[in-house]
Amino acid sequence: MRILHTSDWHLGRTLAQESLLDDQAQLLEQVFEAVVEHRVDALIIAGDLFDRAVPRKEAVQLFNDFLARVYGETDAAIVAIAGNHDAPDRISFNAALQDPRRVLIRGPLRDRPHALLLSDDHGQVAFSALPYCEIFAAREAFDDVGITTPANVLAAQLTQARQHVPAGARWVVTAHAFVEGGRITETERPLAQVGGIETVPSAMFDGAAYVALGHLHRAQEAGAPHIRYCGSWMGFGFDEADEAKSLTLVELDAAGVSHVAEIPLVSPRPLRVVTGQLADLVAAGRAPGAFGAGALVKVVLTDEGTLVDAIGQLRAVYPHVLQLERLYRLAAVGPGAAAAVVDRRDPIKLVASFLDAVRGNGPDGVETRMIDEALTDLQNEDA
Repeated sequence: MRILHTSDWHLGRTLAQESLLDDQAQLLEQVFEAVVEHRVDALIIAGDLFDRAVPRKEAVQLFNDFLARVYGETDAAIVAIAGNHDAPDRISFNAALQDPRRVLIRGPLRDRPHALLLSDDHGQVAFSALPYCEIFAAREAFDDVGITTPANVLAAQLTQARQHVPAGARWVVTAHAFVEGGRITETERPLAQVGGIETVPSAMFDGAAYVALGHLHRAQEAGAPHIRYCGSWMGFGFDEADEAKSLTLVELDAAGVSHVAEIPLVSPRPLRVVTGQLADLVAAGRAPGAFGAGALVKVVLTDEGTLVDAIGQLRAVYPHVLQLERLYRLAAVGPGAAAAVVDRRDPIKLVASFLDAVRGNGPDGVETRMIDEALTDLQNEDA
């Protein structure tokens, strides 16, 4: 049996106020092509389908059109769950119309806790869908005030799910959680209240043939080769600029996972971070073969001192500059911040503190002599 694992689409997301919806529409086309090309038996979407609880109508339409196409034009089953960015009731809209033989989409815990059963040459495969659920909602759903952590929520779900797995069936679990040891990016939202423990141990999934996880945006194993994050399908922060994005293709045989492969995804507008002086970066952007026109860019300028219309110069060669940072700048707010903690009676220390705040280091020997000469000239003029 072939399973295509994807997650963290965040449909409708923006990056520095730049809409990513057109990019995501092209990625959906790549997902569909992978389902067809690899003759996938089940497509798993492990949460964070949308970027917000009340998604844009264009994002909802894009998602619905994609599901209808997979269901109508392929033989693949569909398993999807709500993530921590999703509103559970919106994910389960029209759940009564789902084909119970091919579709299992879960939002609230109260809906469809049973497994989706598929078969191959080796027998049955049971797919359990465990949507993300807040602690207080889980207490109500399971009537258990002892649920106090995300691990407790997941443990209750797994206990319930195991009851719906037929004897001898291979068990595939889909969950949206932070498994211990996972590597995060700057864009994941915490799953617990401030100060709470949001991680769950991988040992909770004992007995599963494969665990398809969502939430962390880097593709990685989570405690065992058969427990995996596929990662987000595109970068949502510039700390992901150098990371290849992919879908995870999993093959099951009679014993469990027999093969795992990553299917590369091509982002229509990749993320790039460029660092250097303004003039050098502008020249590089004008060079033949430069990536500027087709990328979303963060620029880190290393120039010292004042720059005139830096963003305008950069956008002439990098049309989609979304972030601009100066490597050397005042660390505190306000023009007098650098001098606030320095004895103003010592002008040499005052200037040295200013230079350190602006560029990260004080004056060198030549600059110290220049400062001393300038101050001496001023003193002579006063005299």
